[in-house]
Amino acid sequence: MEPNTASKLKERKNNKIKDYVAVSGQLGLTHLLLFSQTETGTNLRIGRVPRGPTLYFRVNAYSLAKDCLRLQKTPHSSEAEYKTPPLIILNNFGGEDKGKELKLMTAMLQNMFPSINPSTLHLAEARRVVLFNYNEETGTVDFRHYTIVVKPVGVTKGVKRVIMAKNLPSMAGFDDISEYVLREAFASESDVEDGPENSVTLPQDYVGRGNKKDDQRAVRLLELGPRMELRLMKVEGGLGDGDVLYHNYLHKTKAEMEKDLRMRQIKLTRQARRRQEQEANVERKKKESGKDDKEEEAHGYGDDDEEEDEEVEMEGEEAVERAVKRGRSGADDFGADNYAPE
Repeated sequence: MEPNTASKLKERKNNKIKDYVAVSGQLGLTHLLLFSQTETGTNLRIGRVPRGPTLYFRVNAYSLAKDCLRLQKTPHSSEAEYKTPPLIILNNFGGEDKGKELKLMTAMLQNMFPSINPSTLHLAEARRVVLFNYNEETGTVDFRHYTIVVKPVGVTKGVKRVIMAKNLPSMAGFDDISEYVLREAFASESDVEDGPENSVTLPQDYVGRGNKKDDQRAVRLLELGPRMELRLMKVEGGLGDGDVLYHNYLHKTKAEMEKDLRMRQIKLTRQARRRQEQEANVERKKKESGKDDKEEEAHGYGDDDEEEDEEVEMEGEEAVERAVKRGRSGADDFGADNYAPE
């Protein structure tokens, strides 16, 4: 997701979703990705900030980025590739016969990444690719992450190493450079694929040695990871809450959906009424507290409150009795007025 991430955001175990929503505007966040682990497996939630919707996925299988790089003979990864956003490819998501939940998932995945304008895009900024592939047979979504590499066309593997190497190879064990080139003259499977049908003409200069405009180059995708196989389980209208728009297992009738909607409206009404009551109680206590302060100042007690509180704490019961005799009572400060005397 780099570079469009809140990389400086400090996460804590006691953070709630509302905490991230509160700072999302300042950090320019548009989506939240939340992973959770349960007894049944690993889950992924993708929510749109601040009002939803939220997509719930079951992670059927996954591989970490370090696992994908470990399987490669020459892994390719650098920090420079993460300075520009990746290109997103949505494969097999189209079609009129597919449900509304798939269209919503398509829009959600597409809006997670910044849009590009091919006419103004600099070729050097296209460094990575994110692929989402929908499998109609299994109903799952495959997630892949690649880096883009361009290589010369029409040369052997040994010549490629000489052309693309940042440092010239050591020739100490050879009498002539031809021995180094001919030693790996047999084309590998990857070299065979670099034919004219797999080559493009660079419209602009690209990153890498010798990748100039109008040169013929073969485009390759090297996997960076991670990998995930996702299955859409549920769609909610809000951010982690709200009406269930789609469920993979549970299917409700129209009457049941209307009943759930009424219950939700009742719940929201009760929450709004409770919030109003709490705000009214806070205002009332503020007014009563201000009135008590004015009465204390009128009797000459407002200036030495701190001294008398320290006296009560240090001298114990005798100080309390003296304070009561002078007309002060500290019961309300600790909520004692909420209890009836025995």
